[in-house]
Amino acid sequence: MGGIGKTTIAKAVYNYFAAEFEGSSFLANVRETSKQHLGLVQLRETLLFDMHGGKNLKVGNIHRGINIIQERLCNKRVLVILDDVDDLDQLKTLAGGHEWFGLGSRIVITTRNKHLLTSHGVSGIYKVQGMKEKRALELLNWNAFKREKPLEDYLALSDRVVRYTDGLPLALVVLGSFLCGRTEDQWQSAIHNLEKKPDKKLYQILKISYDALQDNEKRLFLDIACFLVGEDKDYVTKVLGSSNFCPIIGIDVLTDMSLINVDFNRLRMHHLVEEVGKEIVCQESPEAANAVDYGLQMMFFTFSLKALEQIRLKELC
Repeated sequence: MGGIGKTTIAKAVYNYFAAEFEGSSFLANVRETSKQHLGLVQLRETLLFDMHGGKNLKVGNIHRGINIIQERLCNKRVLVILDDVDDLDQLKTLAGGHEWFGLGSRIVITTRNKHLLTSHGVSGIYKVQGMKEKRALELLNWNAFKREKPLEDYLALSDRVVRYTDGLPLALVVLGSFLCGRTEDQWQSAIHNLEKKPDKKLYQILKISYDALQDNEKRLFLDIACFLVGEDKDYVTKVLGSSNFCPIIGIDVLTDMSLINVDFNRLRMHHLVEEVGKEIVCQESPEAANAVDYGLQMMFFTFSLKALEQIRLKELC
């Protein structure tokens, strides 16, 4: 998910291992750069520039660039980091296949979309996990107090912030920096407000994953975030499937995007992602309002089904 530390880990890997390869390149912000005019061409030129010690190589266009990369790098052992990829064309353009690079090369890709990696045939996938409570508290402390342990008077407040962030490193850094130097009353006030409305910066970063969804997937995400977290997956599929929209593939897409996970066949969602979903409902235009109406109808239908089941059980008893 967004803010979990993918880029941070990739940077650490690059800084630690780059010197062991014949060439190396860290292509940051692939998603954003690709949106620019000739953005993919620019990324290819950066890749070749990094690999050839500062020599500018113009690729002209995307198709010619493929041949140049293969010619220049097919016999070199290289390390390439493709950071924040969100489209299969980006992977095909920058790292089309194993034959592009020499034996022993390593291509590391960070993305929010697991299915992109599967589609491109990567050799291994590592899903970054949230921080454990002890490490999370330590990260918060370094940003809020510039020390490993919190000030005595702030221990309980720090624990509340850690529970709120649920192990998300970006949230710990953002909130720790915001709370740095503030009084206990200000901490209390900030935590109270966060529990009502997510931090703006966190909201914008986490919402990127939502924006990448198709319309049906967006409605499904909002329904789950607002009403269906913790429900049985098969039950949700049955309920939502009655509205002429089959949610099976949608649930799989949301799982690939790390917006939900399925634990013991129940739909789970990170606390902050759930908050983002509810905030989207509050903020967005008629499209989101329609999604809410749809969700309310489904919630009513869900509760009706549950009521009927309880009645049947009583009758059987």
